[in-house]
Amino acid sequence: MDVLKKCKKAEIYTLANDPICEAEVFRDMEGALWLSVPGDVVLEKAEYYTIVFFDSVSGLLRCHCSIGDPEPISDERISVPCQILEVRETTQRRQDLKIYLETALELYCTYVPSTAVGIPERIQALSRDISAGGIYFMCEYRLPVDTVVQFQLHGASKPLLLAARVLRFESVDERNGKPQFGHGCQFIEMKPQTEAVLRNYIFRQERQRRF
Repeated sequence: MDVLKKCKKAEIYTLANDPICEAEVFRDMEGALWLSVPGDVVLEKAEYYTIVFFDSVSGLLRCHCSIGDPEPISDERISVPCQILEVRETTQRRQDLKIYLETALELYCTYVPSTAVGIPERIQALSRDISAGGIYFMCEYRLPVDTVVQFQLHGASKPLLLAARVLRFESVDERNGKPQFGHGCQFIEMKPQTEAVLRNYIFRQERQRRF
């Protein structure tokens, strides 16, 4: 059974779990799996490589794979045949990987329920954790359920403009002498390319903490 349903991106690691490069994933006319990598990447003969596949259906799959001889695609890229030997770990989409992330955010309130009073358009906030499905942040304002905020997340391969809807809120410890409220939010209106970059960023952060 083929574990990859809709996979276009992957990351290749050494046996010591050091990152080598990112790869594009594609199939040939016979359905065989191939990886497109930068032309200056040298993939030496090895018993196997650890490859993390980003699949929009199956989730994140960390596999042991064998790699064949490279073939040129262009002056800048080469392709290598890839065979999955063993699936070592799977993180399903419905079990989105969540990481602790404390970073300053500038929120823009694009929608606030009409019952709310005194909510400014711009709010300084601090994130606590994030997944590909949503974010938890804290600020000095209690944002009602269904409030929609927009913000830029830095640190990924490119800045991400994200929008999130507040699902719940709670009182948390004061910060700098001011009351604080925590908000659990769900990302909305996220394009597939943005989601892929966000998942890549989250998974990289998780791996850095693990190894």
